[in-house]
Amino acid sequence: MTVKKRKSAEVRRHDIIEAAMEIIRHEGVARLTTRSLSKAVGIAQPTLFLHFGNKSHVLLALVDTIQERLQQEMAGLGLAQMTPLERLKVVIRAHLNFIQRQPGIPRLLFSEELQSGDPLFRDRMNELVSFFLNFIAGLISAAQAHGEIRPDIVPQQNACILIAAVQGLAFRWVLSDQRFELTEQADAVIVTLIEGWAPRPGS
Repeated sequence: MTVKKRKSAEVRRHDIIEAAMEIIRHEGVARLTTRSLSKAVGIAQPTLFLHFGNKSHVLLALVDTIQERLQQEMAGLGLAQMTPLERLKVVIRAHLNFIQRQPGIPRLLFSEELQSGDPLFRDRMNELVSFFLNFIAGLISAAQAHGEIRPDIVPQQNACILIAAVQGLAFRWVLSDQRFELTEQADAVIVTLIEGWAPRPGS
């Protein structure tokens, strides 16, 4: 008789987070419940509660995982070898690619749960957005210091506009049921916004 090896707590948590992202990807945050999640993972609800006390804890862990993966993505781009402006363009392309590979992210961002639901989830998601906003603002500032972006561009403000453009594309992508390649929109964002920040002749 073969004895089935019990998964470690770390592996089980990983399985739960991946299953949660898949439920959100296909059905939305509203359909993510402890019942649907335990069924998707193939465990009893009491076992799920051993790893995550409730749905709120699952959502918080999801945001932590997204930030960890985003940081890993950025670290693997080889940004140190590029000029600041090249870094900014590469990051935007990589970010759209990151969202396209994980379609559950836009559903999290535009969920009712985030807008008027769990305050802990909202605060944690705001931390993630702020982290990325500051990262983009830092790239804009570095490009200004390098003479690649005009000095009158306000880094924080324009980083916010840039992220809003990316989120708007992601929202349209979700509404269209992913009928276009999100990554193909990167050049439109870059031409419309980033290249519009270039120093003007004679300035």
